[in-house]
Amino acid sequence: MDHRKSPEGCKTEPIRPGEKEQRMKKFNELNAYRSFSWPEMAPQDWLMEIISLAGLVTMVCYIIYHYPKLPGSVPNHFDFNGSPDTFADRNQVWILPGLSIFLYVLLPSVMRLRLSYASPRFLRRVHSQKQFNGRVRLLRYQKMIIVWGLFYISVSLIRFSLHSGNGLGIWFLPVFLSLLIIPSISILLFLKQNP
Repeated sequence: MDHRKSPEGCKTEPIRPGEKEQRMKKFNELNAYRSFSWPEMAPQDWLMEIISLAGLVTMVCYIIYHYPKLPGSVPNHFDFNGSPDTFADRNQVWILPGLSIFLYVLLPSVMRLRLSYASPRFLRRVHSQKQFNGRVRLLRYQKMIIVWGLFYISVSLIRFSLHSGNGLGIWFLPVFLSLLIIPSISILLFLKQNP
């Protein structure tokens, strides 16, 4: 009969029938992530990465070029209609490129960590390497949309500060959210139906 040590270390108690099999099943579920690998980058993946990186570089260069011309205060927040409603010091323009760089690095890192420390709940949702590859590709798409959305906000902020723009425009938020959410839902539904 199998025995295990109790927390005190001096007494032993028998393992209940079927418990060993349950532990092995849980162990196998926890280690199933080893069958998943980080996907090779296809041409469309490279294209999305290049477009995202181009957005980051363009945003930083645009801000560096226009920074000396900015007034002391720039828009800090836009209302639902895309018009500025609060203002702050001009150094605030560096927050958006910083956020973009942070997200550009963070999003893939989170997915890699998710792969390294996969839980049974995550593994039940991701049934195959194909599904995992699709989720990584979706992450790259979302990253690209977020970087270019933040770039557009930076350009609008600077143009408004230099009196050559009217803010984001009423259409920015619906278009940005549509580009981010609708493809994400359709891709996840497609992956769910085609494991």
